[in-house]
Amino acid sequence: MKKLIYSLMGAGVLLSACSTNRIKDHVVEVGNMGNVKVTKMTSVRVNGLLIAQGYFHNTGSKAAQGYYRCQFYDANKMQVGDAEQWQLLTIYPNEDQPVKCQATQLEATDFKIEFSNDASNVTIYN
Repeated sequence: MKKLIYSLMGAGVLLSACSTNRIKDHVVEVGNMGNVKVTKMTSVRVNGLLIAQGYFHNTGSKAAQGYYRCQFYDANKMQVGDAEQWQLLTIYPNEDQPVKCQATQLEATDFKIEFSNDASNVTIYN
């Protein structure tokens, strides 16, 4: 019986460490997102580096374009590494578009994905 209880407790700990994240904690809307919604957010560590993946969904009837970038933070909520450049993204109607970002520093423990559908809200360096 004790083995069963310990097994269930261990499974609970493993499940609580899964990489599905609360969406609102990891998305920053820069301006209005329009018909674009974030439907899923996950993260995982590979070789000690945090990798974040978000899924954008277009609920409109026309293709939507926007810009996204990822920011990574340490345990003290301080930004880790340089700010990423804004990336152009096209999301077709009723489709999910995944985006993936990788931290460059081992200290990264948290992330945010920023999104803007208005180029006037972002600065793009080529």
